[in-house]
Amino acid sequence: MKTVLVVFFLSVQSSYSSNTEIAATEEVFDTVQFYSGNGTSWRIKTYAQDQDVHIWSLGSDVADLVALARENTEKHYGDVLTEGYIIETEEGLEGVRRELEQRGLSTNLEFPPSGAVFWVPPNTTYRSRSVPT
Repeated sequence: MKTVLVVFFLSVQSSYSSNTEIAATEEVFDTVQFYSGNGTSWRIKTYAQDQDVHIWSLGSDVADLVALARENTEKHYGDVLTEGYIIETEEGLEGVRRELEQRGLSTNLEFPPSGAVFWVPPNTTYRSRSVPT
């Protein structure tokens, strides 16, 4: 079964709970991510200022997660989108880590109870700290 992780870096670092946004740095930036594994797909938004994360289940009926990720992210974040990485592997999470490393990214992944998986920068601990309204 294919595992897919799409990671988009943004040119801002923000806080959902404080409703603030400033320019990103090389080490601190928000992300929009999409993950598909074990038959379910997810959308993940990270907020770098307070290491907050919001996770939405997309269910099991996503025909083309990469196309959805590109379209959704360009529509909502196109003005602050800096770079993106598409990882598709038949080798599960070890394959994802290997692909991240080959792209020069850290291999840090978070595993929240929801079942989603998402990438995080080194020396960070992202958790759901606020609830989207």
